[in-house]
Amino acid sequence: MTLRQLECFASIAQMGSIAAAAENLHISRTSVTDALDTLEKITGTQLCVRSRSTGVELTVAGEDFLTRAEEILSAAERLESPVSDQGLQGALSVGCFSSLAPTVLPAVWAELSQEHPELELTVTSTHRDDMLAGLNSGVFDVILGYNLNVLPGISTATLYDTQMYALLPADHRLAAGPMARIEDLAQEPLLLMDVSPSREDILSYFAHHTVTPQVRFRSPHFELIRSLVARGLGYSLFIQRPAGDQSYEGLPLACLPLDPPTHVERTCVAWSRKRAPSALIRAFVAAAQRHGEGLRPSSHGTA
Repeated sequence: MTLRQLECFASIAQMGSIAAAAENLHISRTSVTDALDTLEKITGTQLCVRSRSTGVELTVAGEDFLTRAEEILSAAERLESPVSDQGLQGALSVGCFSSLAPTVLPAVWAELSQEHPELELTVTSTHRDDMLAGLNSGVFDVILGYNLNVLPGISTATLYDTQMYALLPADHRLAAGPMARIEDLAQEPLLLMDVSPSREDILSYFAHHTVTPQVRFRSPHFELIRSLVARGLGYSLFIQRPAGDQSYEGLPLACLPLDPPTHVERTCVAWSRKRAPSALIRAFVAAAQRHGEGLRPSSHGTA
């Protein structure tokens, strides 16, 4: 029995088919099939049921074997993350929601770089669906996003809680108020952060209060929308708030709490439950948690 055979079996269980497992591992279908056949021969039991219509489903014996196989693979992965005199070595791939990348990652990366200078960190800034797909397929070792704690199949650690707020030009008629009422915002042009889950959170907030926003512009780019708001082209709703209430052009912005208030948004770091976290993942999570409260956006008020 080899680690490669166990990797093939774990990939079959994760992807749901031999073809998908082969693509995930970048090997041939024949190699994956041979690995499964060999494991069933060695164990003397049927580990899964294969069907053209439903793919591959694990038997009860297969589920038990998967648990033990993942323990072995996790142990092997930990051995592949050696500790030198300069700390942990190896590569860690991070998926991060676009607005969190410039506000959360720098502090975490700086600490890890100091403690583990031989650690190689790669970062991909993207939306939640791509992050989850990447985590499930093994493209990402760990991801950063909002409300990941409510999703199945992943383990999470909380960094901080915050709430959605209204972003307005500093000289806007509503900017001097203590709060931004949803009825008043409905009369203004909305510049929508058009990326999941921000888009769904914003639109569901209006829908929950039976208010229809006037969407003027859609963009997945956090700083572009902030700059357009600062130029007086509309308002937006955001969860993440940079330390300075200014656009890239240096123009002032106002941040107001919403009336009615929104639900709490939880910023999380997450990793897959399919495999025990490696030493690199544990180090990243610990560093993110240490910085969590200090990275929480400040209370909302006029810049």
